[in-house]
Amino acid sequence: MPRTIVKTSTISEGVNKRFFEAIEALVNLDKISALESFCTLYDLSAPRYREMRLTYGVSPKPGHISRYKNIEIEAIYSLIANYPISSRWLITGRGKMLKGNV
Repeated sequence: MPRTIVKTSTISEGVNKRFFEAIEALVNLDKISALESFCTLYDLSAPRYREMRLTYGVSPKPGHISRYKNIEIEAIYSLIANYPISSRWLITGRGKMLKGNV
């Protein structure tokens, strides 16, 4: 079966970057201990997200291009359903990252 080529867009790249920004904020707020613990807790592939962080993270590795192009919907759901992260901010970049009094 031929491999599907996934293209990125400015929208998906923005969501990817905001996802890792939110993870870092949750670590700084002591809501989670690390990206790996978030992945373990929600049955996500830690190697996938470690690799994606090198491209889309807050401090990306220069020249690194992840073979993974998009955050999985399960990761987005887990982030906004279980933590005070604004879904509007995550998807559109509008508004504040954190909702409520954190």
